[in-house]
Order: sequence, then structure tokens, then C-alpha cells
Amino acid sequence: MKISCNMIRDILPLYVEDMASQDTRDLVEEHIASCENCKKRLEEMRTFEEPPVDTDIAPLRNIQNTLRKKKLQTIILSVMVTLVFAVVTIAYLTTPAYISYNEKNENAVSIIEKDDGTVLLNFSEEVSGFNVNHYPAADNSGYVYDITTWETIWQQKINKNNLENTVLNPNGETVASIYYYNTDGSENTLIYGDPITDGSVMTLPRLVLSYYVLLAIGFLLICGIGLVIFRKNEKIRNGLDKMILLPISYLFAHFLIKGLHSSTYLAGRDLYVILLVTISLYVALLAGRNILKKNIN
Repeated sequence: MKISCNMIRDILPLYVEDMASQDTRDLVEEHIASCENCKKRLEEMRTFEEPPVDTDIAPLRNIQNTLRKKKLQTIILSVMVTLVFAVVTIAYLTTPAYISYNEKNENAVSIIEKDDGTVLLNFSEEVSGFNVNHYPAADNSGYVYDITTWETIWQQKINKNNLENTVLNPNGETVASIYYYNTDGSENTLIYGDPITDGSVMTLPRLVLSYYVLLAIGFLLICGIGLVIFRKNEKIRNGLDKMILLPISYLFAHFLIKGLHSSTYLAGRDLYVILLVTISLYVALLAGRNILKKNIN
């Protein structure tokens, strides 16, 4: 019986793996002794090597690093959003509700003068904070003090701590006059000493926060124009994308703390809270931008 090359090639794998019977092996060896093509095929099968296993784990590390960065950015986003919420909540609870000086609240603050010239401020129970400004009197008779008081939701509902007596002139300054200023546009009330003018005196709020709002709007417009001009330059556009989030964060923080108003009697306090919210918002927006950008890509 003549065995064809196709039949031999079908059983060559069994022959190479030593899984064929002795009769089959004798048949294969007899055939390849006279068939160069099948003999060559057998040699190729014997010399065949499996491809090496790819041991390069760099792609896996890149994927792992990407997932780790995404997870970290998500954590940062969550923390910053929580911080913004916490700061805004605390700012709301501690927002001053100014106490007007009238017949109902004339005891909000009382003046105590000691024999050594020290002047004390004594506050009623509803007062949770106060502000004092002073400047030299025009006749050089001493210093004129402008004071006001306020209450807060925090002090009313959460932590009812009464203010202790406060020394108005700890360095021995001469107190010429003390005015209580209201924040409703009415004139100041003289509560100690002599009047500094024949007419009325009024303390106006500061508008410094308005300048910062204008600066933020200007910076926002500049970044917006830059994005239009450099829209085809990816490197500059990416930088402007990050920069424009800063004025956006400040304007949003200002709105959260002050609403649509910019006047303030406590510029330092309000600016500090606004900046704290701005930083938290900016970091949160950056993290959110990076996460969104990677999801889109």
C-alpha cells in the first residue's frame, strides 16, 4: 500500500511527540527515507520553537499608574467639594447679623471707665462679636473709636459663649469719643465722650471686595481672549484652560459668601473666607477637569 505525503504529514505531529505506535513510526521512517519534502517538513517540526513569552510589564504599569492617578484625582475632587461645603456652611453660621443701636438694643454694649483711665467694653448676652476702629481726634484730645456688634447663628444655636469685658485702650490711649455705628445707613450714635463735629457722623462700608471682583472679571476676559487666539496651540490652550478656572473659582466663591453684594464692614474676614473657598474650588475644578478630559479621550 502506497502512503501519500498528505497522510504522512497528518501523522507527523504524533511521530514528533512520540505518541504514535511502532508500526506507524516504521511507516513514517520508511516514507521519509525516500521523500525529501516530508523529511524537510519533519525537520522543520523538530526545530520549531515557541515564541518567547512577553515579560515586558511596562504597559501594565502604565495602566496601573493611570488608574491610580484617576483614583487620586477623584479623592481630591471629593475632599475639595466637601471642604467647600464645610467652609460655606461655617461662613453662613458665623455671618454677622449686625445689631443696631436703638432703644431696644442700647445695652448691646456699655462703657465702663476705671480710675486709671482704662475704658472697658461690656457686652450683652446676644453679642457674639464686635469690631473697633480708631483714629486721632481732630483737636488732638485723644482717639475717636467707632465700634459695632453683631450676633451669629452659631452663637445663638450652637455655642453660646458670652464675650468678656474688653479693654478699649490697652496701651493707655486717651479715649476722646466712642461712636456706635450701624450698618443700615443710619448715622453713628455717640455713646461716650464729646461729639467730634457739630453734625452727624456716619461709617460707610468698604468696597475693596468690588476691586477684586473687577480684577477677577478682567483676568477671566483675558484668559477667554487668549483661548480664542491660541485655540490651535495645544500647549498654550491647556495652560489657559487651567488659568481660567482661577477667576471662575474666585467669582463663584464671592457669590457663595457675599451674594451679589461687594460692600463689607469686615473686609479682612470676608476676603479670607472667599480666598479659602476659592482655593478649594480651584483644586476641585482642576481635578474634575482632568477626570473629564481622560474620560473623553
